[in-house]
Amino acid sequence: MELTNIGIVMLMNMLGVMTPGPDLFLVLRMASRSRKHAFAAIGGIVTALVFWSTLTVTGASALLNKKPWLLDYLQIFGGLWLGYMAFSLLRQVREYYRTRVGANADLVMPPGLGSPRAAYRTGVATNLSNPKAVLYFAAILAPFLPVGAPWWESVVYVITIMASAAIVFSLIALFVSTQRVQSRLLSVSHLIDLGAGLFFAVFSVTLLYNGLTGLLL
Repeated sequence: MELTNIGIVMLMNMLGVMTPGPDLFLVLRMASRSRKHAFAAIGGIVTALVFWSTLTVTGASALLNKKPWLLDYLQIFGGLWLGYMAFSLLRQVREYYRTRVGANADLVMPPGLGSPRAAYRTGVATNLSNPKAVLYFAAILAPFLPVGAPWWESVVYVITIMASAAIVFSLIALFVSTQRVQSRLLSVSHLIDLGAGLFFAVFSVTLLYNGLTGLLL
């Protein structure tokens, strides 16, 4: 194992983490209101990443390729979870506008985030909702983790994936949760919820479509 390979995997995963997706939208939404909740959600995301990356290095990607119906079922369950997330966020936005009618808009506070523990669970569930993570990790690890590689190399790469994701999400959360940025975002927090809800809805429909067509066609 070369340090260069570890650096390449870390860089590739950092770029992947910064690609717009459910995890990134969740962190942005949490950080725009509470740094504590954002880091709790990041902890949940990283926990799920350890699960996915461990499955990858133990050969789960090969199993999914041999039995694609497993991936189809996982995508359906993931789509249902993201659909629930989308419904919850859009309902909060609707309640915000209902409360705002007849009241001073400046006095209407955005919906709460729940407890940090709930934010952690949301982070876990949101990341677990995308089973294609196994195939993604298989793609970036395959060139550096040949068949028969010692177990400790797999551990190193799992830690690399976990650390790179934690670093990127933490930097984003720290920036967004600064007082200056947070104060500007608070006034449009309902729009952030609306955007996140719509994104989750689109991602949910995509997963459900892929899963159902895979099973039925």
